[in-house]
Amino acid sequence: MGSSGFIGRLTGVGLDDIASLTLTKKVEIKPDMLFKTLLVGLLDRPGGRAILGLLATFYARYSTGADFEITYRDIWIHRVNGCYFPGGHKFNYNRYTIAQSIRFENHCCSNSNELWFPFYHPSEGDIIVDVGAGRGEDVPGFLKAIGRTGKLIAIEAHPHSFKELEQFCKLNQFQNITLLQMAAMDKPGYVTLTDVNNWEANAINQVAEAGGIEVKAETLDNICTALGVEEISFLKINIEGAERFALLGMDRIIFRCKAVCVACHDFRANKGDDEQFRTRAFVEQYLRERGFKVMSRQLDPRDYVRDHIFGLK
Repeated sequence: MGSSGFIGRLTGVGLDDIASLTLTKKVEIKPDMLFKTLLVGLLDRPGGRAILGLLATFYARYSTGADFEITYRDIWIHRVNGCYFPGGHKFNYNRYTIAQSIRFENHCCSNSNELWFPFYHPSEGDIIVDVGAGRGEDVPGFLKAIGRTGKLIAIEAHPHSFKELEQFCKLNQFQNITLLQMAAMDKPGYVTLTDVNNWEANAINQVAEAGGIEVKAETLDNICTALGVEEISFLKINIEGAERFALLGMDRIIFRCKAVCVACHDFRANKGDDEQFRTRAFVEQYLRERGFKVMSRQLDPRDYVRDHIFGLK
């Protein structure tokens, strides 16, 4: 994306100038502080966002060496390599969020096979059900595995995460994917979710607490019936301690699953979180009783990976 001279011709400010800008008290502003100065406030509005996007893109590429692009299309979005991600309505890019975006893209494009398919790898035309799809971190890898003739059903309960999931899929024009915003539970109805800043840690409130978000709940049996799904090639469940409820709501379709991976969260209970996260023993027994060969990766150095329970028919 050009050079500091190119940016200078656009804005009158070059990278070296940005590095040497000073406040009235002669406090040096380093390059990364570009995104915390009045420049963002001046440009993050109609007429200025194109220039701000160019400046931010240059900074991201200069500081990381990655193929990174930041643009505004009704919301801020960024592209890492060939994948687009929603960034929000307000400009929020700095060296930390840029580094996080690069790591997230690496997970989306590289880690799905390593995390979810060590014992079973889907084929062209398979059906994957992703319960706890989050912001879509596993969607690209899953879609690549099943090809154009496969089908991915991505279920995410939390409305904020689901909105980002929708935006992510729309930006990348993903096909053959069905998005559902609901909680997979043991019976239809409504449940309350926590709403904490760390979106990955949000879970079902099993004790009444203030500040929760009520969402629709449905069983996986009913979901599959409504969608006409008669067989699941690979089922992933990663829902922060609610996996026992999701499994209890699939008395029929569980016998039509070829492979299952349930991300248990005993490691959270071991670290002092609520005992509701201790589900591994239940999951292993549930799968064995339904004819699955149960496996895990006990030698993996990552505690959360050691709690991934796989079932194969």
